[in-house]
Amino acid sequence: MEKSWYAVYTKLNCELKVAAHLSKKKIENFCPVNSVPNNTGFKKRRTTVPLFKSIVFVYISRSEIQIVKKTNEVFNLLYWLGAPAVISNEEIRNLERFTNDYSDIKIEKIPVDRLSAMQVTKVPYTGNFDKNSSFNQAIVTMILPSLGYSIMASVELAINNVYDLASNTRRRSVL
Repeated sequence: MEKSWYAVYTKLNCELKVAAHLSKKKIENFCPVNSVPNNTGFKKRRTTVPLFKSIVFVYISRSEIQIVKKTNEVFNLLYWLGAPAVISNEEIRNLERFTNDYSDIKIEKIPVDRLSAMQVTKVPYTGNFDKNSSFNQAIVTMILPSLGYSIMASVELAINNVYDLASNTRRRSVL
């Protein structure tokens, strides 16, 4: 039977626990995590937290849905128009790549649009440049229309190497 990616609702703060339970059952899953600063006292540490609250992605066939629903801390699957919502392989693959490449990711809810294509864009920061600073910020955004989320991360670019991010060619030197 053909397998697809589905989103599973979990109890709050049980995403990693559910992912571990599913792995023990030999069910392929993906729980995207975000590395965020955790400033406790004088030490600056980074901790990993699930990117989506109460959501874990599973790669299963329709016959395995009941097995997943019986897992501890799992409420149900995400439904769209009365059927379990199927997430494309491309969206999961790009989401995995995005969370591996970037940290301090912010998410934003957008309207769900199953017909739109997933997009990844980089928008350079348009503020004033500090001549003493050697870096500039760019915002990388990935729109996941089938999930109804937009995720964003900041990237630092060297000022002397500002590129046209769409075509990967050198555009201008700021200094």
